[in-house]
Amino acid sequence: MYKDEIRRAETQNEETKRRLEEKANELKGAQAFLKHANMLSGADVISLVDRLNSEVYQGAASMVDTFEFEGASRRMDDAAWKRAMSATSKTIGGELTQALIAQRGKDKEDYDPILLQYALQTCLILCCFKICISWAPEEENSQFLRSVYSEIQKKEDQVVAGRWRALTRAHIRETRNPEAETKRIIRELRAVLIVAGCSDEELSTEFEKDLLEIATLAIRVQTAIGESITSMDLEPYILPPGIPFDAALMEEEGGSRAQGKKTVGSTGLGLAQLVDGDRTILVRSKVLLDSAL
Repeated sequence: MYKDEIRRAETQNEETKRRLEEKANELKGAQAFLKHANMLSGADVISLVDRLNSEVYQGAASMVDTFEFEGASRRMDDAAWKRAMSATSKTIGGELTQALIAQRGKDKEDYDPILLQYALQTCLILCCFKICISWAPEEENSQFLRSVYSEIQKKEDQVVAGRWRALTRAHIRETRNPEAETKRIIRELRAVLIVAGCSDEELSTEFEKDLLEIATLAIRVQTAIGESITSMDLEPYILPPGIPFDAALMEEEGGSRAQGKKTVGSTGLGLAQLVDGDRTILVRSKVLLDSAL
């Protein structure tokens, strides 16, 4: 009888031990998931955004010095012109597109290269912004994952939501291809150059390496805000055309007096911090105003 009781006790002890081990493993998994130490600081991400804005500015300035203005002498078929017009209106906005078209009819002596630089910056910043906020290479998948994350944020604490975001985006990261992003950027820039009446032959030769560096840096920003910061949300932003200048959100391209003017487009990426519904601007988006045209 005693032997039977001892065997039952040993069996119960083994079962208790097994369950304790299972719980310990579950707790380890939960601890790993909920670990919320940021791998980067907000200052690190600010530095990345500032560097990206600087690379975009320098890249656009270099392009303007290289591409030859051909003006109205540059001919193309109607279909190619319509495609370029449509693409450019989407990337840099209608007002800046019309300003480029107006300049296209001028003589070389009257050509103002700074307008083209603003247009190239605006196009590049939009391309970088799309990379930075994306969750996946396909926009449809990005929208779906953003909507899922939004629902998680409503129901869970930041530590859980942020960790889910980081893990999800880490698993998707390998599908992001800098070379493919560079090709997309070149396609958008080529449309701007066509509308501006400038040559674009050097775009894929002389500037592909520089544009690859810009695309890679944009992906680094995307990775930093998506995977390396979990205790808060960092949100890149640009501003649409046609809204009044607001010094709290914007910095004017050129830095002159901007009160009362309206935006034409964004030439620099902004960065906002979101914690418990409170939004703090860390980097103001640089904007081009209508007074510059």
